[in-house]
Amino acid sequence: MAIEQMMYELISFRELILDATKIKAVCKCADKEFQDKIVEESKRIFSSILHHVIQVDPDRSKSYVRQHQRGLMQLIEELATLIKENVHNADQQNRNDTISNIVTLLNQMIIDLQQHFPYYFDFDCPISVFSQQQLLLTISGNSGKILKKVEELHADHETISLFKQIFKNLNDYQGRFTFEQAKYLYDFFDSLKTALNTFVPPLDFSDMISLLVSLNFNHPSFYHSCCSHLNHELQNCENISEQYRLTHFFKKLIGQVFKTISTPYNRNLPDIDEALLRYIEGEISYLRSIDTIAEDLSSGGILERHFKVTFTVRQLALFINLQVEAGIITTQSPKLLHQYITKHYSTAEKEVISEKSFKNAYYGNLDKDIEKVIEKIVAMLSIAQNKH
Repeated sequence: MAIEQMMYELISFRELILDATKIKAVCKCADKEFQDKIVEESKRIFSSILHHVIQVDPDRSKSYVRQHQRGLMQLIEELATLIKENVHNADQQNRNDTISNIVTLLNQMIIDLQQHFPYYFDFDCPISVFSQQQLLLTISGNSGKILKKVEELHADHETISLFKQIFKNLNDYQGRFTFEQAKYLYDFFDSLKTALNTFVPPLDFSDMISLLVSLNFNHPSFYHSCCSHLNHELQNCENISEQYRLTHFFKKLIGQVFKTISTPYNRNLPDIDEALLRYIEGEISYLRSIDTIAEDLSSGGILERHFKVTFTVRQLALFINLQVEAGIITTQSPKLLHQYITKHYSTAEKEVISEKSFKNAYYGNLDKDIEKVIEKIVAMLSIAQNKH
């Protein structure tokens, strides 16, 4: 069937629908007659689509189906402008009810197109304003149920905050979801509710990472939450060796996840597992660079591999801090300096210095530690004076 005939069908269909939405018609018994005609015409149009799609080549079929899809979407948008809010008279309320019934029918026609012709349907197309409202109601309702379930499973604050942020971003989404995103979100919430019923308390944040990665949820808010979690855990590690173990644990955790939803939330963004693995590889590369710098300095004879000092950890941290403040040691990264010191220095009290304890001491000192460091600096000045 020619495109012109297809467009004529939709034009005639539109005229029939607009006639049914006129208040005078709605107020009469003719309303049911119009409704029946619209239902019959919708069936005839869809039967015509089914019949002709199989008779033309795939490219023409694709164009044919999408023309109908766009035409029905435009008609829904046009009807949306006819609905009046805060209705105070029966005629307008009847008209609104008629329009809503017609929109439901048109939405069902689009759903039928999607189900019968998934390879021709335009899933990148934004959904209608009515479908958007229904989806937002679904998101809101499911969000409350899932948060309640998460709290019942004694999830920690970080896990609860993760879900709250995800749901807030979905509810506050500006613009329209696409058909692909709408389909994904319905599957997402169904799968999420089912999965949470299999967990036992308390919920672990790592388990939630695995779950959402398996659901292919590549929303930016989830990605940033995962990166922040990993960075926080790295900061709590005692030394670089522990950081290595932690990053490789996360790499294994993400890499072994089996995806239960094949299509991502947003096809325009990388899959969540790929994005997280790239971030983790970046952290591993950074840790390797620290080791490489240390090895180069040691092999070049610039520094010994290990130094033992008579200072305590607090006193050593203060001594290093003073050298940085005085410009003796220059560094663009205090973190890199801390990691190097803890890897290559030991004190009278500790063979292995944790990065966390050194960092705490670096930024906070006691009077007795200051006195001890001053005593050593005075001794150094005396030696220098004698060499003069």
